[in-house]
Amino acid sequence: MDIRDSGIAKNGIEIRSILIALLVYGSALFFINEASNGDATIALVVYLVVVAGITMAICKKEINNTNSESNKFKKNLPFKIFGVNFGDFQHVFFSKENINQKIESEIKHQILEKTPIDKFEKISVVDIDKNINTKESRDFHKASTTKTERGSHISLIFQSSDFGEMRSIRWWVIVGGYVDYNKYFNFVVYSPILFLIWIIPYLKKDFDVLSKLRTIYSSSYNDIDISNYIRCIHETVFCAMVDTLEKYNIDTSDLKLQRSQVMNLNVSGGKVNIGNVVQGTMNKITSAMGRAKAA
Repeated sequence: MDIRDSGIAKNGIEIRSILIALLVYGSALFFINEASNGDATIALVVYLVVVAGITMAICKKEINNTNSESNKFKKNLPFKIFGVNFGDFQHVFFSKENINQKIESEIKHQILEKTPIDKFEKISVVDIDKNINTKESRDFHKASTTKTERGSHISLIFQSSDFGEMRSIRWWVIVGGYVDYNKYFNFVVYSPILFLIWIIPYLKKDFDVLSKLRTIYSSSYNDIDISNYIRCIHETVFCAMVDTLEKYNIDTSDLKLQRSQVMNLNVSGGKVNIGNVVQGTMNKITSAMGRAKAA
């Protein structure tokens, strides 16, 4: 997944951003030079260059981490490196026989057969919360679609689990934007001003640099593409689950009701909306396309 690829969307540094930066730092250097008779100007320039260099190195590291097989988070938002959660769903059922692996295999089979997705990968996501005694790693299955025309990436992540003879399948649909070079420029250029505010939270894993660099292109056509991809992924997962459960004579009526709700999903005006929550299922929707512009 190349998050630098913006598709047909123009992606560059705006002239306005360059002019404003020149005005801000030009004015600062002028006044400092006048006040100190030039003594502090060199020190300021060195500070600006060093901090900007450190920030660029951090940005590059965070971008490269999106292709890592092992991803880390602290307490919350385990999939933030991939983008923003546009919907997560969970189906719980009773079965004396553990058929989770069969459901997982069927989901993979139908996704690969019915959509342009060509592979799944196993990812490890590690909680590095300092308030737990040991780091906890959990494995998930992940697949990513081809990007939309305007550079948005949609990922399917799922996992199965057991609680006695109760079985659970949960999946997430994550939408991630491309690296916006204008945001990148502004973040680096103004880092000397804000560096001391964000560097300590960043080192503590409490500040997400990547979200400051990415954007989901805001347009009706991109909304349509994202909605289409998400609907198709959900429909395929539901079909795989219904097919497998019915083979083992497990009731799927609740699952079919949930499926009908998901088809009410709408991406418009920077928000995700969906039909009412079906009783007995988990249905969490993040109205986040506006927030996603920063992810």
